[in-house]
Amino acid sequence: MTHHTIRDALSRAIYAEIGASNFYARMASRIANPEGSRRFEELAGDERGHRETLEGWYERLVGEAFEVDEGAIRASEIGDIPIADRAGALEALDIAIEAESKARTFYLEQARRARDAGLREMFERLADQEQGHYDLLGAERNAIVGGFYWFDMDSAGFLED
Repeated sequence: MTHHTIRDALSRAIYAEIGASNFYARMASRIANPEGSRRFEELAGDERGHRETLEGWYERLVGEAFEVDEGAIRASEIGDIPIADRAGALEALDIAIEAESKARTFYLEQARRARDAGLREMFERLADQEQGHYDLLGAERNAIVGGFYWFDMDSAGFLED
């Protein structure tokens, strides 16, 4: 990975983490259920931690502190959607699940391209953490929709031929 590519990859990742953190913080503030709110506050905190890790690597590899551009933050944020009702919460979870999947894919690609073993390990660790977020969000979504509803059906006739 060239110096310019490292700068671009780390910048993109930092902005994505800022956007994700902001999204989760907005969700946490809008969720009435204390347990749900707490979970999204934790996700926001995780994303802030990812940002700090990435900024540390940026400074180390680029040789200067990362300068945040407010316009780039707005462009990187997951949409500000209403989550006042059940459908809104599902929509928010779907957006977050997709974002976590994309983040994991991005980090795995960067790990594959990294020549520095420490940088590769950091990207792999972030990919694993994003997978954990994906799994958590998927479980939350399943809890809202009732999980595998077909197991509650009286007849399995439609499965038999």
